[in-house]
Amino acid sequence: MNTHTAFQRYLIGGLCAASVMAAPAWAAPNRISARLDRLTLPLGESAQLAIIVKGSQPVEPNIPAVDGLEITPLGQQSSMQVINGAVSVEVRYVYQVTPDRPGSFTIPAIGASGVGSTQPVAFRVERTSGGQSAGASRPGSSPLPALNFAPPQEEDAPTDAESQSAFLHVVLPKRELTVGELVPVELKACFPAGMSASLNGLPMLARGAFSLNKLGKDPEQTREIINGRPYNVITWSSALSAVQAGDYPLNLELPVIVRVQEKVKRGGGNPFKDFFGDESPFDDSALDDFFGQVTEKPLVLHSDSAPVKIQPLPVQGRTADFSGAVGKFDLSAEASVAKATSGDPITLTIKITGQGNFDRVTTNGLVSSVAWKSYKPNSRFEPADTDGFAGTKVFEQTIVPTQSGSSVIPPMSFSYFDPEIRSYVTKTTSPVAVEIAPGSTTAAATSPTTPPISPATAGSVNGMMTDHLEIGRASSLHPVVLAPWFLIGNALMVTVTCFGLLARRWRQKRANDPERLRTHAARAAVREAVAAMDEAIKNRDGTGFFQSARRAVTDRLAERWRLPSSRITPAEIRARLNSGGEKLCALFQRGDEVAYSHGKVTATELTQWRSDIVQQLTDI
Repeated sequence: MNTHTAFQRYLIGGLCAASVMAAPAWAAPNRISARLDRLTLPLGESAQLAIIVKGSQPVEPNIPAVDGLEITPLGQQSSMQVINGAVSVEVRYVYQVTPDRPGSFTIPAIGASGVGSTQPVAFRVERTSGGQSAGASRPGSSPLPALNFAPPQEEDAPTDAESQSAFLHVVLPKRELTVGELVPVELKACFPAGMSASLNGLPMLARGAFSLNKLGKDPEQTREIINGRPYNVITWSSALSAVQAGDYPLNLELPVIVRVQEKVKRGGGNPFKDFFGDESPFDDSALDDFFGQVTEKPLVLHSDSAPVKIQPLPVQGRTADFSGAVGKFDLSAEASVAKATSGDPITLTIKITGQGNFDRVTTNGLVSSVAWKSYKPNSRFEPADTDGFAGTKVFEQTIVPTQSGSSVIPPMSFSYFDPEIRSYVTKTTSPVAVEIAPGSTTAAATSPTTPPISPATAGSVNGMMTDHLEIGRASSLHPVVLAPWFLIGNALMVTVTCFGLLARRWRQKRANDPERLRTHAARAAVREAVAAMDEAIKNRDGTGFFQSARRAVTDRLAERWRLPSSRITPAEIRARLNSGGEKLCALFQRGDEVAYSHGKVTATELTQWRSDIVQQLTDI
């Protein structure tokens, strides 16, 4: 082969290869497509819908409204390519699709101006028996928008990453917990330096023995050396609580998307080598890398499965006012004023400060007595960190003094379980001295009246009338006060006055009766709780609904059985009501499931629960 012939072959081959590379850009028509990341999902979870618009000038698609679906935009990502002067733009619009009922759904064709429309997307939502799946979205928080990944094809399935170099690590301060104990936790997603990956959600618990507080959408990103190898580390800080006694592995899962560069094999995928054969001057590894492709693979990172020992709360030493608080706390109380007037309200502030599970920190405050009338306290939590592990819970209670003089707000107690010493601890406030002045009274002053003086008549002497004789019938000399009608009228007036005084005294005594005040306060609290349940149903707040329902039941049973609210537990209900308390115990259990596993409940389920609870309250 001469030099001229070889040069012609190289030139023709180069032109053909360039035409092959540029052909897709020249022929790329405007088009739109839709992909849903899964076609079957349990009720309470969300799917991601990606709308890909390609063309020279893509426009935002029009998303139709679908009954039973909430379609929320998460963001968009665009990319542009210029090949031989031809411009190709691709924009990916990502949406979160959340169903509110089970059944089959179809998202109609989605169109955009100038690029046509997509095919309809059909999928199915199945009712679950309860709990939270590994891929469920956490209620109350939005998943991280995975804007820099291409959704996998329907035939692709997430690859398990237990044996991959990327991993999920959980940092706990200890491996032995107590039921109800809250501890700080760090979740670290570790990726080898150089690996291209993006998050496809948030870390989720795979078992129901633990409860994880809300995770932030902006985790900390650092670079660390692990076992002599550099890693890119994404860290979430949160708090973890134990829900169920036993030995359980702390398994968490994190869905991610990784991008892998796949190299072509020698002799295949290199157009110069295919065209020229073995004599191609471009047969090198650089071209093999250039003609390789980047593929995206969904992976699931797993945490280590080292078991965590969860011990139950001991029965021995448990106090009557223990409400389930586990941690370390301090108690203090103060009055809004040091001097007050009898009958005027005073604000009593009770502060419980420390570290632990503040959702179970409760107190009834000051109990009504002869000297004090008290009302149900309100509470608020003031966190000292971003994880809700440390802070102060403030209770504000309105109290009214009923007696004047030097008075003292009696000490109040709060009990909790300290997991470090494995013992129950009771904190007591110091007495608060208050000076009570008597209430003001208004005395009605009566002014004496002077009988009118008859005007002097003619013929009077020194202002006195002269004697004269009147002829006629003389009136009786019998006194009026002894007349029957006068006696009967006054007797009736005295009787009515006595009954009025007795009724007033009875009303005052009844109004200050501590037992009646306690009953009235408990029933008012039940009505408040039922109203809060209705508000939670309107807002689809499952956690708030079950908290209000639990408060309504405990307040009603506490008033009936004359026990503190903290004593109303499923064990106490079963012991007193036998089989009649199963529905109430089921309410407590369902509430714990929603609170600790962050399960999502529908408005239909909440409405049914409300009907059952109101019926139970009526039966009680």
